[in-house]
Amino acid sequence: MSIDFDCPYCGKQLSTDDSAAGQQAACPECGKQLAVPGAAAPVPPPPAVPPAAAGEAVIFCAKCGQKNGDNNYQCTGCGAVLHAAPRPARTVKEDNTLGGLIPLNNKKALLAYYFGIFSLIPCLGIPLGVAALVLGLKGLAFADANPEAKGKGHAWTGIILGGGCALVNLLVLAAMLLIPRK
Repeated sequence: MSIDFDCPYCGKQLSTDDSAAGQQAACPECGKQLAVPGAAAPVPPPPAVPPAAAGEAVIFCAKCGQKNGDNNYQCTGCGAVLHAAPRPARTVKEDNTLGGLIPLNNKKALLAYYFGIFSLIPCLGIPLGVAALVLGLKGLAFADANPEAKGKGHAWTGIILGGGCALVNLLVLAAMLLIPRK
């Protein structure tokens, strides 16, 4: 049997006979004197693994092929992990990029907003303003009941703009009808 070791000065891998163990020798690569290490102790056989009990499931190590019980976390031969932790399922969250900007889940608030904007058009102010006011109140109630729906700003815009435009259009209409013309 031979002794394999590395030169501590140049790193060259050396091999010599067992009879040179513990003696001084020169490295053929760098010429430095070094001590030949003692013979390595024989490697003990791996510890005996109890065979799986009758009826117990077994699993083989993917790294070394050792037979292990199914409940073992690590291989009894090499220590490799047999049962890795389960990977969490990847959940894809809803892409809510415009969710706060456009309340798609609160249709009444969105309609109240648009009706409130279009109620600025003369002659359409009364019907669209009233519709914006009613839909804004319903959209606001829906947003309060369902916080994930959003849309409170749109509902308030519809309420204020729609109600204000309806009121102004009603006052203008009343003034036109009540004030006599010359």
